[in-house]
Amino acid sequence: MTRLEIAKRVSEDCGLLVEHAKQVVDSVTDLMTEKILAGEMSLPDFGKFEVRWTKPRIGRNPLIPDVEITIPPRPKVYFKPSKELADRVIKTLAVGASKK
Repeated sequence: MTRLEIAKRVSEDCGLLVEHAKQVVDSVTDLMTEKILAGEMSLPDFGKFEVRWTKPRIGRNPLIPDVEITIPPRPKVYFKPSKELADRVIKTLAVGASKK
């Protein structure tokens, strides 16, 4: 789903012009980015986003497999769904899988 698709859905649900809904979506994503960069951001009943650092590791170029390179640690954003969201996904996908 793209930002524009989200904005169109917000526009329909809230009775806003698509342009205004797009500004709202952009504002929310900017705020979420700020909070994730500041440490941790959580939305009750949805989940939480947090930044964790990867460990340094050894990698190889497939074209030159004899040469090892060190891949430095770097920050990554992780998402942990809330119990409610995880349960809903399991129920929805389990029902969909049983229909196949």
